[in-house]
Amino acid sequence: MPAWLPDAIQTAFAQRIDYSRRMSTLAAELPRRDFRVISLIGIAHGSSHYYQLAFITMLLIVRDSVGLSFAEIGYLGALFYGVSGVAQTGAGFAVDRFGARTILAGGLTALGLSLALVSVAHSFWAFAAIAVLGGAGNSVFHPADFAILNASVNQKRLGRAFSIHGVGGSLGWAAAPAMYFLDNMVGWTATALIGAVPGFILAALVFTNRTDLVDHRIKARATAAAATTAPQSMRAIFLSMPILLCLGYFALLATNTVGIQQFAVPAWTRMFGVTESYAAICLMVFVLGSASGTLAGGYLADRFHQHERVAAIGLLAAAAFTVPVATATASPIVLPVVLFLAGFAGGTTGPSRDMIVRGITPPGASGKVFGFVYSGLDIGSFMAPLVFSHIMAAGVPAMMFWIATGLYVFNAGLVTLIRQAAPPRPLPAAAE
Repeated sequence: MPAWLPDAIQTAFAQRIDYSRRMSTLAAELPRRDFRVISLIGIAHGSSHYYQLAFITMLLIVRDSVGLSFAEIGYLGALFYGVSGVAQTGAGFAVDRFGARTILAGGLTALGLSLALVSVAHSFWAFAAIAVLGGAGNSVFHPADFAILNASVNQKRLGRAFSIHGVGGSLGWAAAPAMYFLDNMVGWTATALIGAVPGFILAALVFTNRTDLVDHRIKARATAAAATTAPQSMRAIFLSMPILLCLGYFALLATNTVGIQQFAVPAWTRMFGVTESYAAICLMVFVLGSASGTLAGGYLADRFHQHERVAAIGLLAAAAFTVPVATATASPIVLPVVLFLAGFAGGTTGPSRDMIVRGITPPGASGKVFGFVYSGLDIGSFMAPLVFSHIMAAGVPAMMFWIATGLYVFNAGLVTLIRQAAPPRPLPAAAE
């Protein structure tokens, strides 16, 4: 800078340059922080899905050793999700009261401990106690995850953040069938102990990461203070038609998804005459297809704002690809291809459905509403093992996939009603 300029002007120029540098540094830092937040929460969500399926997978693995029937496994799976569903709304209130980071770390710890305890359980009632602990841990993820993402991630990238969150869940499901291979190598006791480790590691990372994981309650208070409309009671919010429709949508979606993932391996071995290992690979392909679709769905959610249309089209496509499985007309070689396409089509709907919920959530109620609405996933997950285990016991595995086809179609119609029932303009949840 020229020395002949007055000192005041030189100081002003220096401050301007320093400000520009700081703004550039901040602009570069925000995407990196978004990446760290999205990655950590996505992996944490993946562990939730991993433990859900790993618990049932371990029950199928030890079924003969400990004398469990398919019906008893169904009851245990229903207990896991029943506890999770009942506790999830309460977990949402806890998230808004104590902070999402602490509650999420506790849930991860409980899930890790529950799978570790499988290594020492040898009776139905011992597994039932484990199911209660695991269900309680599983209840915290949706209210905590979405509260953190809404508060910590740039609003323009929320669709993609939700897609990575969904991809994490799908990859967690994809990892769980690996328990079959691990069991063949080290036995089921060591498999349960090894499988418990990720939960403890992630709990420590979430609990100690105070810098990137923004406390959503700070933004919630600011948004609520700036709101010009009178606050709604939680009863009125929970009983509003859009919220109830979302609850039903998630319940039916989970009945479909969880039922297939828990009992697809024994079903495909009977229907297509393939080995258990091949059927497990097919399940992984289906889940990886779902993960790929979810990743694509994030860009669709950020680009197209009519989220119910994206969800309906994806569900109808998933139904079409499920028909060859239900009729067993797909050959064993073609089966993974069909399953990947069905998973991909269903996966594209995930981020759009999350944006739908976000759009109808009032400020200051992120944890509560997400906890209540996503308890529908646990309601459906509670029903799925009861229904599908009896289908397997009756010896008609193809019926699973006819039910799945029907639920895809029904949900496509249901999700279109949400737009009609929602307010003409989104409630100001975006600030959260």
